[in-house]
Amino acid sequence: MILCLLLIIFIFDFTEAANKESNLEEFILSYNENCSYKYSGAVLVARGDKVLLNKAFGYANYENNILNNTNTIFPIASITKSFTAIVIMHLQERDLLSVDDYINKYIEGNNWGDKVTIHHLLSHTSGLPKDGLFLGQKNVSLENNIEYINKYSLRFNPGTKYSYSNSGYQILAAIIEKVSGESYNNYLKKYIFAPLKMSNSKGGTDSSYEKKQAIGYQILTGEPYKLSIYNFSCITGSGNIYSNLQDLFNYDRSISNYNILSKDSIDKIFFPHWGDWDNGYGYGWNIAKKYNNVRYSHSGNIGGGGYNSLMIRYPETDYVLIFLTNNADLTALNVVSESMEAIIFDKEYVLPQKAKNVKVANSILKKYAGNYKIVENVIITIDYRDGKLSTVADDGKEYELIPLNNTQFYYENREYIKCEFQIDEQKNEIILKITNATRKFQGVKIIK
Repeated sequence: MILCLLLIIFIFDFTEAANKESNLEEFILSYNENCSYKYSGAVLVARGDKVLLNKAFGYANYENNILNNTNTIFPIASITKSFTAIVIMHLQERDLLSVDDYINKYIEGNNWGDKVTIHHLLSHTSGLPKDGLFLGQKNVSLENNIEYINKYSLRFNPGTKYSYSNSGYQILAAIIEKVSGESYNNYLKKYIFAPLKMSNSKGGTDSSYEKKQAIGYQILTGEPYKLSIYNFSCITGSGNIYSNLQDLFNYDRSISNYNILSKDSIDKIFFPHWGDWDNGYGYGWNIAKKYNNVRYSHSGNIGGGGYNSLMIRYPETDYVLIFLTNNADLTALNVVSESMEAIIFDKEYVLPQKAKNVKVANSILKKYAGNYKIVENVIITIDYRDGKLSTVADDGKEYELIPLNNTQFYYENREYIKCEFQIDEQKNEIILKITNATRKFQGVKIIK
């Protein structure tokens, strides 16, 4: 009886995983085939040790027709902060520092070191301004960066507010070097990357490209435009790591299995030191709840360099989603990540499709035109002009509504936004339903 029950559970889990794999792949293929804003980069979705999706799209080098693949290397930008937090806790476990230590124990030359602790830096509650020294293509030594940051004044009393600060994480990198006697990048390599077999990961020190690295672009609906990256020395500790899908998956598994840090240290990292479980920040991770599950995440952006990244962890269900892109535009990353989160939790999402020269009668289109009340003080206007419907989206731009049939439309170049008109003859009402990736809105036409 017990064996039979275990077999049933195994079959159910196997079938569920297979369905998730199928739905994830169907979505990303449909998205890139039918959407104007393409996903260029790599994506991995896994539950526990089981990889459900591991694919790459677009080109690492559009000029030379080199495709992205699942081993392609990308700058991960601010996901670096999670590694900095790991190293700080690693040093604390070695009794080389404490998160309660004040900064003046390690960093001199400022007038706030006796007020700011390592804890404040890790949780973005120090009061320090956002960025440190930036010199574009020129090298910025960590020493010079700290001298520059030391001249700052605090924007608020430490611990009283939250304000995202790259400069705070650059100070953490300097503290790591001070107490360990090794460079930040070498410490990562020796104690994190090597033990976790993250052989494609490193801390960047300049503006050069790695051998298997994707080039950054601005990719909208036309030809990709190549962008240049700045010297990564200025973001040591806050955003200078390069990595790929497999390495970051190894990283996720090490966190879940306590391979690098003890459970106590991991629990400290993933605790809302600012805010709460619905909207907070731990040490190097955003904390929230989605679909009634605790959600840890961090995004990354190389400003002007053509790279965006996102890593999401759901500890209760052991899901991880990793997105690495070489596109400065966030449209595809936002839609794909949001939709894949819906897929793994069996929630509704839009499967993009293109219309095939559908013609809707003008009399029907004119009937749909008008103002629709979504909620109090929120009105969506559908305009009719020259045999077409259009509307202004929340980005302030006007979009034509492209018909799929007589009742369903999608926004021009936004194929993941669908709208549907429903006529209720009994109530003499026209209802507008809009689905943006996974978010739904509904309103009734205002009859004058």
